[in-house]
Amino acid sequence: MSTRSNLLLLLAAILTGAALASCKESTEPAGGGGEGAVDVPGLPQPETSPTGPKAIEIPEGAEILTTDSGLQYVVLVDGEGGERPGPSDKITVHYTGMLDDGTVFDSSVQRGVPVPVMMGRVIPGWAEGLKLMTPGSKYILVIPPELAYAEAGFPAAQIPPNARLTFEIEMLSFEKGPALPEFHAGNPEAQVTTESGLVYEVIRPAEGAPPKEGEMVHVAFAFWNQEGKLLDCSEQQESPVKYPVGQSRLGIFNQATLLVEEGARYRFVVPPELAFGAAGAPPMVPPNATTIWELEVIQVMRPLEVPEFSPTPPEKLVTTESGLGYEVIREGTGASPKLGQEVTVHYAGWLDDGTLFDSSYGRGDTSSFRLGMVVPGWNEGLQLMKEGGMWRFTIPGELGYGERGSPPKIPPDATLIFLVELVSIGE
Repeated sequence: MSTRSNLLLLLAAILTGAALASCKESTEPAGGGGEGAVDVPGLPQPETSPTGPKAIEIPEGAEILTTDSGLQYVVLVDGEGGERPGPSDKITVHYTGMLDDGTVFDSSVQRGVPVPVMMGRVIPGWAEGLKLMTPGSKYILVIPPELAYAEAGFPAAQIPPNARLTFEIEMLSFEKGPALPEFHAGNPEAQVTTESGLVYEVIRPAEGAPPKEGEMVHVAFAFWNQEGKLLDCSEQQESPVKYPVGQSRLGIFNQATLLVEEGARYRFVVPPELAFGAAGAPPMVPPNATTIWELEVIQVMRPLEVPEFSPTPPEKLVTTESGLGYEVIREGTGASPKLGQEVTVHYAGWLDDGTLFDSSYGRGDTSSFRLGMVVPGWNEGLQLMKEGGMWRFTIPGELGYGERGSPPKIPPDATLIFLVELVSIGE
């Protein structure tokens, strides 16, 4: 993902080396529409270059409304009325996204799979527009650059710098999310100041040990400005963030996680140099801003042993019509997943020369994503598996990352070998 310097860094993405937008995690090109191209840590993702959907057209004579922020919208279909989504709610949508020149860069309609998105994980234009909608409604949103990907653009989705984006969005349904965390005033008598200037106090103690450098952690977080306005939190992102300790771009996570015992929750007063720095993250975080954080280490995942590289012998390789190769290591006894369902897996991935480029085992944690939103070889292969099974996939370049590869680890037209364990199937 690309860094959007004039938008509030989206924490879950920055922790894994991706970029952030508008204090909401954006893991897909669909205007930040949540899970449309789920970014499994380290797992290569497909390019998004749909060619089927037609360009979005505003009906002749339609009323174009403009909000104070500059967002323009057209109501194509009124919804069912009633409650509108809030900041922590989960919305299911169909959408198509288009550039000003008519290029359609992403479309759930073409994929045929509705997309669930968290209100806390979308770009500002989506967040503002979705708050206007009710289930059953269909809107066209015309989103100016400052409410989208700004001057950085989104190269992975062929969105250029300072691009205005047009989306046609149909809201299918939404689920109410959890309550958002409240701001707590600090207790000066309980505060400790580190050499770096980080100030902390214990809100809820625990007997667990703090994580160590490099260990994967689940962390619940919230942060506010000094006036107590909530800027972002885990509740707006559906789940706690995960990252290897010491590998975040934000100093607050690198330093604070080493202090917080597993199960404990701490409050931090964070100087700008340990958060968003001299640049800030306008419009939400001004330059050189001190911010107030709460962090809770929910779980520490210790690395597991990574399986050895073992390509499938030709006599055991089954090849589908598409060219996907597979070997059944363990059959499994559960159901098989369908497109659109969430799956949880353990996996390791190698180039065909035995070079390991990623492994959930090495992180000590499974990966979850929605089937249909990863590379074609995974989308096809996982539908053949049963819950509890373990298969080895041999994925040719055209079912992986194709001629572009996924630099720097995966070269163009690379054949990929994956050992995949289907742990569970969700909704």
